[in-house]
Amino acid sequence: MASLKYTNKQHRKELTAMTKKEAAHILSVLLHELTKHWTKEKIHSDVLETIMKLRIQSADEQEYIHGLLMNVTFATESAHALQQIFGAMLEKQSLFSPKAVENMFNEAQANIRDHLLELTDRYREHFKQTVDRTERKEQLERSYSALLIVNRIQTDFLFQFIQEHNQEVARQFFNANPSDVLEAFHHLSSVYASRWLEGLELHY
Repeated sequence: MASLKYTNKQHRKELTAMTKKEAAHILSVLLHELTKHWTKEKIHSDVLETIMKLRIQSADEQEYIHGLLMNVTFATESAHALQQIFGAMLEKQSLFSPKAVENMFNEAQANIRDHLLELTDRYREHFKQTVDRTERKEQLERSYSALLIVNRIQTDFLFQFIQEHNQEVARQFFNANPSDVLEAFHHLSSVYASRWLEGLELHY
């Protein structure tokens, strides 16, 4: 996508304050613009390819479940890192350069990798609540599938958000409460990911 477009003239003027509802509405429009060229066939194909690759690389079901858990952990923590970078820009009311964002995200992911085992232990406790192994595996697969799309949406959005030709739209969010924008961003990313994953069959 070349640019983030929002053409509602009522909101193109500078705002002294942007409400939570307004921020969510503009984000929804921008996420629609971001993903309008996607196709379900391609999204489903990409997700299935990732899942199948992990299955093939695993010696048995136990190793596969462990691999899913580690990937869910890494993807979730990566999503948190993207939110933190977005939040830092909103708090500072400053758009970081693409190189700066890339470096920050790479550093965050390197830190996640360094602590992945201990982080995974925390997530293991959550998924242990699902006692049945098959059900737990399916839950992990669904979670990982959703996270793959959430991270794609958030990464694409963030790197488009800071492009020079999108800065007029981006700076509108400086008039909103950062926590409102981040809450809407998190929620809408999940909503859009769910829509794209509708009808996905993981072939158990």
